[in-house]
Amino acid sequence: MKISARNQILGKIVEVKKGPINSEVIVTPASGEKIVSVITNDAVETLGLKAGSEVVCIFKAQSVLLAKADIALAVSARNKIKGTVSEIKNGAVNCEVVITTPAGIVVTSIVTEDAKQELSLAKGDSVYAIIKASNILVGVN
Repeated sequence: MKISARNQILGKIVEVKKGPINSEVIVTPASGEKIVSVITNDAVETLGLKAGSEVVCIFKAQSVLLAKADIALAVSARNKIKGTVSEIKNGAVNCEVVITTPAGIVVTSIVTEDAKQELSLAKGDSVYAIIKASNILVGVN
């Protein structure tokens, strides 16, 4: 299946925490980082998700917020992936920022040109890619 979401990270489920309506699915990619997704219990059951299942975490570039790594980072978003800006593609209104982690995971973010300038983003900067758990879809083959 081909989809338009650029960010697709493969990993294994390490835990599923079931709540009354939603479940928290905790995934570890081969790099050892942790990605948390919140999806419905129905989705967990339909997909047969459990610890050890191989999955892909999918999220759109527009869902990725950026923060410079040298600032204090206290936010409610569960996913904070630290990496380095490896590429910036400028546009008229928005730009595409590509972040690469030390383990080789690539995360793409779309931010406004104004936000890029306010953060003084440049290639080589250390940043956090911040993604809310509710913005991460979980897929299986």
